[in-house]
Amino acid sequence: MRRFLFLLWIVSVALAAQVPDPSGFAGFPIGSDGNLVRWERIAAYFETVAAASSRVAVEELGKSTNGNPFILAAISAPRNLERLEDIRRNQWRIAHPDGLGDEEAVRLARESPIVVLATCNIHATEIASSQMAMELVHRLATETSDWTRNVLDKVVFLLVPSFNPDGQIIAVDWNNRVRGTEHVWSPLPWLYHPYAGHDNNRDAVFMTQVESRYVNRILFRQWFPQIYLDEHQQGNSGMRVFVPPFRNPINPNVDPTIWAEAGQIGFAMYDALHRAGIRGVGYDQKYTAWWQGGFLRGAWFHNIVGILTEVASVNLASPVYQRQAELGKPVEKPPSRSDWLKERKKNPNAPMPPPADVMPRYNYPLPWLGGKWTLRDIIDAELALTYALLETAANQRTRFIRNHIHMGRAAIERGRSEAPYAYVIPAEQHDSGAAHRLVELLHDAGVALERAAGAFRAGGRRYRAGSYVVRMAQPFRAYAKDLLEPQQHPDPGSMPAGAMHDRPYDMTAWTLPLQMGVEAVRVEDAFQAPLKKVGAVEPLRGAFRAQEGAAGYAVRPEPNNKAILTNRLLNAGAAVSWLTSAIDTDGGKLPPGALWIENVEASRLAAMVERLGLDARGLKRPPKTGLLRLRRPRAALYRPYTASMDEGWSRYLLEQYEFPVTSIGNADIRAGKLNAHWDAIVLPGDRGAESIADGFAEQTLPEFAGGLGGEGRRALREFVSAGGTLITLGDSTEYALQAFDLPIDNALADLKPEQFSAPGAFLRLRIDRGHPIAYGMAEEAVAVFKDSAAFAPAPGFGYTDLRVIARYPNSDLVRSGWMRGEKHLHNRIAAAEVRYRSGRIVLIGFRPQFRAQSHGTFGLLFNAIHYAAAE
Repeated sequence: MRRFLFLLWIVSVALAAQVPDPSGFAGFPIGSDGNLVRWERIAAYFETVAAASSRVAVEELGKSTNGNPFILAAISAPRNLERLEDIRRNQWRIAHPDGLGDEEAVRLARESPIVVLATCNIHATEIASSQMAMELVHRLATETSDWTRNVLDKVVFLLVPSFNPDGQIIAVDWNNRVRGTEHVWSPLPWLYHPYAGHDNNRDAVFMTQVESRYVNRILFRQWFPQIYLDEHQQGNSGMRVFVPPFRNPINPNVDPTIWAEAGQIGFAMYDALHRAGIRGVGYDQKYTAWWQGGFLRGAWFHNIVGILTEVASVNLASPVYQRQAELGKPVEKPPSRSDWLKERKKNPNAPMPPPADVMPRYNYPLPWLGGKWTLRDIIDAELALTYALLETAANQRTRFIRNHIHMGRAAIERGRSEAPYAYVIPAEQHDSGAAHRLVELLHDAGVALERAAGAFRAGGRRYRAGSYVVRMAQPFRAYAKDLLEPQQHPDPGSMPAGAMHDRPYDMTAWTLPLQMGVEAVRVEDAFQAPLKKVGAVEPLRGAFRAQEGAAGYAVRPEPNNKAILTNRLLNAGAAVSWLTSAIDTDGGKLPPGALWIENVEASRLAAMVERLGLDARGLKRPPKTGLLRLRRPRAALYRPYTASMDEGWSRYLLEQYEFPVTSIGNADIRAGKLNAHWDAIVLPGDRGAESIADGFAEQTLPEFAGGLGGEGRRALREFVSAGGTLITLGDSTEYALQAFDLPIDNALADLKPEQFSAPGAFLRLRIDRGHPIAYGMAEEAVAVFKDSAAFAPAPGFGYTDLRVIARYPNSDLVRSGWMRGEKHLHNRIAAAEVRYRSGRIVLIGFRPQFRAQSHGTFGLLFNAIHYAAAE
C-alpha cells in the first residue's frame, strides 16, 4: 500500500510539472504595481491547473448574476479526490451526529481528512485574494515538500477564487481605467455587485443573490466543512492585518468551542505573519463576535469554525503611501480626512497622514508605522495566513473533527434538555408568502423542519394542519434559535471597561419573524403532534374561489405578492382597483386595500393567484364602496454615482415584484420635464442631503462628479408641484426636508450619540391601515431602524398638508436588538405623506425594504408606487 501511494505521489509530481506559472500565464508578475488578472483569465487558469494536476478538481457551480462562471476548486491528495463522494457522505454524518456511536465517531475522526473552505474577493475592490488564489493553487498543485504532502494528505481544501466574479470584472476594469492617473484614488461610481454592492456579505441569511446560494449550499447542504476562512481587506490607514480572536460581545448561542478553535487558528496566523516580517498584525479589534451577518458568522451557528481575516487595502492594484509615525508616539492632531482630500486635489501623490495607533500592546505588538504598502504586500500576507490555516488544520485534524461531532451532539442535547423545545410557524399567517419564504430560508440553511399532517396542540394553543415545527433538538439548533428569537444585545455601558466598543458593529437585531411580519411561536415544553419530516419545501399555494356569473374578483391585500399580481394584471390590461373601505362578503370581511379586478379571464386569474399564494374570490356584484382605480405606474429609481447599496437593493426588490421601474441618474433629473415620463421617483435610503446634492467628495473622473445640484432640486420641485410623487426613504428624507422646506423636521437630527444611538434595531410601529400607502399591513409592524430618521411637525405653510402613515408608540419600542435614548422616539412620526401643491412627498424615515429583508414593511414602498398612479 505504501509503495502504491508513493508511486501515486510520483505520478502527481510529474503531472504538476505541466502546471504553468501564474505570472507566466498572466503575462506579468502577480501582485506587481497596477496589474490585475481579470476573472475570465483566473477561471481559465484554474481549469488549466485542474487539467494538468491530479491534485486539483474544478467544478462550475453555475453562473453569477451577470452570467460569469462561479467555480469551486477542490485541492487535495489524488487519493482523496478519487473518493470525494465518500468524504462528503462522512462530512454529512460528522455534522449530523444524532445516533452516532462513540466507536463510529472515533473512526470518522481517525480516517477522514479535514475539510476546509476558503472564499476570496466577496467585496470586489478587496481584489488581492482573487490574485493570491492563483499562487495558492499553483503551490499546492506543484510543490513536493513534506509540508505540502502533509497538507494534501490530511486536508480537502475547497477554494472559491472569487465569491463575486461580476464585481471582480468591474473592479479590474476600473483599475485599468484609473491606474497611473491622478484619479487613481477615485472610488467606483457604481456598485461592484449588480444589486448588493458591499452588502453582498449581508445576504448570508436571506440568500437573495445566486452567489450567496452557491456558498451556503457548499457550507450547509453539501460539504459541512470543519473550518471556513473568509478573506477580506480593510481600510488602509492603520492596522495591516486583522486575525481572530474577535471583539466582544460574543453571541451566547454560539458553542464556546468555536471561540477556542478560532483563537487557535488566529494565533497560528498571528505567529506566521510575524515570522514573515509583516508589521501591524492585530486581533481583538473592531470585528465583533456578536453579529449574525456574513457567511463566516453563519458558520459559527452550524458548528463550523468561521474565520475572518482583513488585510489593509491599496488603490486596487496601485500602492498607497503613508507618512511615517514614531513608535509609541501617536500624532497629537492628525489631519482630518477633509484636509487631506484638499491636499490631495492639489497633489494627487500626497501621502496619507501617519497612523494614529502606534502603541505596542499584547494584541498589537508591532504597530504599523507608515510607509509604502502594495498589492504584493497584501498577497504575501494572505498567503502566509492561509498557509498557517492549512498547516494547523492538517496537524490538528482529528481534534477539529472530534470537536465538530461534539458540538453537534451538544446542540442536540441542549435542545432536549433546555427551553425552548420548539418553534411553531402556524399555517395561518398575515402574509402567507413571507411565511413560506421564512421556511425556505431555514430549510436551505440545513435546519431540520417538520410539518403537521393534522391539527395539534402545543403550549396551550391549537395549530392547524400544515403548520411547520422547528424542534430544537438538532445539530443546527443555534442557527434556528438565533434567527427565530429576539436579540438582546448588551448595553455597551454594562460591559467591563474596554470589553467592547461604545457603538455596536452593524446590526444588533436580525430576528426573522419580526422583520418578515411572520408569526413564529416559541414553545417551552415537549408536545405530541402528527409531524412529517420536510425533505423539500412544497411550493406556495393560494386559494381561488370561483363564482358563476361573477362581476369581478376580490383579492385579500395582506401578502406582498399582491404587488406582483397587480403589476401582471395592469400589464395585461385588466381593470384593477383598491377598495377604500371594508366590505362584507360571503367569505368574510375584506379590509381596505383589497383588490377589485375586472376584465380578466377567471382561469388566467386563478393560475396567478394560486401560484402566488393569494386568496381570491368571485363576487356577483361590484363592491358598494369607494374604489381607487390603479394604472400601470411609471416609476423611476434614482441611481447616483456614489454606489448606493440601497439603490441596488431597491432595484432588485422592485424587479422581483415586477414593477416597471427605470433607473435614472443626475443628468436625467437635471433635464427636467419629469412629469412627462414618471408618476413616482424613488430616492434610495442610504444617501443624505449633501450626498444627493453634491455627489462624491472624493476626487473622481469628471463624468461621475457632482450630484443633483440646483438644477436637480428645481426639477424635482417642479415634478411634485405638477402632481408627481417623490418617495424618500431613510437618509434621503433629509434631502426632501431641505429641498422642499417642509413643515416637518427630523426630530433626531441634533442629538449626540450619547443621547441617541440605534445602529440596527427592530422597533415597534403603529400603522394607520386606512391610508392607501399602508393598505394590507398589520396594525403593528416592525421598522428596521439603522441610524434612521423620525419626524415631528413644524410650523407649516398654506400649500402643505401632512398625513401620518406610521408612528412609533410611546413605550416599549425595542422588539429586538439595542438602542440608546428610546424616549427621543416616543410618539414620533415614522412615515408620512406631505401634500405639496398638486403632488405629494412620501417620507419614510427608516428603510422599509432594508437589504430586501424586511418583508413586513415592503408594502409601504410598493403601495406608495401604485398610489402615485392611482386615479
